[in-house]
Amino acid sequence: MSLFGKLFGGKEKDQGTSIKGREAAPSVEEALWQQVYDARSRLFEQHFGSLPNDILKLMDLSGVWPGGGLYVIPSKIAGEPGFIYTTFGLSNPDMPTTLEMVDALPTSSESNGVRAVGFAGTLRQKANVRPRSDRPGYGYELIVLAKENADWPLWLLQWATKAEVLKDADLLSVVERHQGVTVEQIGIGEGKFVNLLISKSHAPLPDHLALPNGKMELLVATVITEDEMHWSMTNGRNNLLGELKKSGVGQISVLDRPSVVCIEEPDFAQVASLEQAKALEAKGQLAKLLMFPAEFGGEDVAMNVLYVPLRTVRQRTAHIQTLRAWVKEGAINSLDVRPEYRDTSFVPSRIHMNASHSESGEQRTLTLDVW
Repeated sequence: MSLFGKLFGGKEKDQGTSIKGREAAPSVEEALWQQVYDARSRLFEQHFGSLPNDILKLMDLSGVWPGGGLYVIPSKIAGEPGFIYTTFGLSNPDMPTTLEMVDALPTSSESNGVRAVGFAGTLRQKANVRPRSDRPGYGYELIVLAKENADWPLWLLQWATKAEVLKDADLLSVVERHQGVTVEQIGIGEGKFVNLLISKSHAPLPDHLALPNGKMELLVATVITEDEMHWSMTNGRNNLLGELKKSGVGQISVLDRPSVVCIEEPDFAQVASLEQAKALEAKGQLAKLLMFPAEFGGEDVAMNVLYVPLRTVRQRTAHIQTLRAWVKEGAINSLDVRPEYRDTSFVPSRIHMNASHSESGEQRTLTLDVW
């Protein structure tokens, strides 16, 4: 079983066309729940393709998000074979949830050679219950479009679903307020991270679906490059989506593709002050970086801040993963980070990450060549 399967407890058969096997006549609330479920199923099949027999359940949300899960739908995207990864249940009429799970712990059991993984905890009423609105549930379902059948799109849906259900992120309102939203460094397993642009759906997807409980928006999470993310900060998320559409990428997520925008690097030798560095940051040509990484306790204070090209941020992320691996294997327990400067430039030319172990005396160094 894949890591994702273990995390999510594998695939469970969806209860679908009956409400938890009740034999008694359903209440008004239960009847509406079923009507919404059936209508959404029909509309998804109409626009995306046949729903699989199995739905992926997020086991640590059981009881908090009843009837909800994730679907992987083989489909055609822009005329090419692909897959639609989607949440299914954020627009349920019993959402937003009024419950939360506390003291949740992973559980496992085995029967007839089949191992089941789940979570057990205590459900309780939320202290601050998000008020209901005229939107269906949270008002949307979230989609990732990809050309491959893989686990990484499901990690993105997991992150977004938990941000909404557990932390009331109100993602739809944020997208509407800013014409999209970018999110940095979302984990997709195996120490890998991606950046996202989340926006409303565009053709060939429908812009919304009409459910019995209201108008359901479709949001799409698209993997973007570091350059695209920083370009959007000065040019706008909506304009970035326009560039993606013009290039033919659209809202399809492809890992490690080239950027559709170009951020020209300045002459770093001429950046001689903090004011110049901040001005270039505002243009997306430099990025703020904590010299001593936040992952190891570094604080966002003036003396710990550097300004570096965007590519250096990406390179440093990989180095941090290496450092974490060294810590895990017990090879190091101390870290000293020292920037190296050239002439009068405010931008470091190199960053040395000197790791060591206080008892064994072992020393290891990672160096970032900035410019």
